Amino acid sequence: MLVLAREQGHEPAAVVDPSLTARDWLGLPAFASDEKAIASSGCRRAILAIDAPERRKDVFERYSAAGIEIVSLLATKPGEATTYGPGLTLQRSSFLSVDCALGRGVRLNVGASVFHDCKVGDFVSVAPFAVVLGRVTIGAGSYVGANATVLPDVVVGRNCMIGAGAVVTKDVADGAVVKGNPAR
Repeated sequence: MLVLAREQGHEPAAVVDPSLTARDWLGLPAFASDEKAIASSGCRRAILAIDAPERRKDVFERYSAAGIEIVSLLATKPGEATTYGPGLTLQRSSFLSVDCALGRGVRLNVGASVFHDCKVGDFVSVAPFAVVLGRVTIGAGSYVGANATVLPDVVVGRNCMIGAGAVVTKDVADGAVVKGNPAR
């Protein structure tokens, strides 16, 4: 993410990660709390490299309420007539097709693909090399695991977890965790 941010003209001032114990990370000041980073850097813009949907939502909403703009990072270009909210992350080799509608804070990881006419809710994460085929709806806060495939016309509810390698052939209820082929 750091290289992608710099390529797009964003020079990060600090890194915030509660798990970091060092005082710097790749030459940037490192902070264990958001408040200390914001206070020391005068931050007005942020890039969210957070994979967990609920954590990304929490930080996004707190930063937005504090007047901090959430920046989108697009390593690839979205397809025609595709719309998206602030804070979209399209990692390298990801693919976002035409006529899709994505909410706030959506994250497509390396090699993830979302095909035509999909609706993706706020703070959804699509893990590396997952494939979401045409006319799929994914509810807010859901996570599609690495190498999973969601077949056309499926509706995935809110706050769902699709396991790595799963093949989703039918609708998934809100809050469900599914895995396997076919996913159950």
